[in-house]
Parts: sequence; C-alpha cells; structure tokens
Amino acid sequence: MYNCKIYHDYSSKGKEPIVLLNINVPTLKVLAQELDMTYQQVADLSSRGQNKKYLRFKYSPKVEIKKI
Repeated sequence: MYNCKIYHDYSSKGKEPIVLLNINVPTLKVLAQELDMTYQQVADLSSRGQNKKYLRFKYSPKVEIKKI
C-alpha cells in the first residue's frame, strides 16, 4: 500500500500547505494510472527521496510517495 501526497508548501510564509492530492493505492502501477504517468516515472519519484531536480523550481508542488 502506498500513500501519495502532492501539495504546495507555504509554511515558510506562515500559511497552511495546499493539498492537491492525497490518496492511498495498493501498488505503484495503480498510482501511475491515477497520475497519468508511466510506472517507471512513479517508481523513480518514490525512490529518490529529496534528490529531485524539480525541487529547485520556485512554484513546483512537493510530491511524497510513502510505503504504508
């Protein structure tokens, strides 16, 4: 079982984060279908931790995929 949370974090400005998606899915393949991505893209996101190039962009959402 996996939890996927996609949100904009405004905690540095004293605001609550805006949650765009927060779902539980049984497999990464199901999550890939839900996000309209390939399985390999989702597996890559779930295994990288904080080493993601897109985190350098100012307005990119945060993506957390955790095994539960």
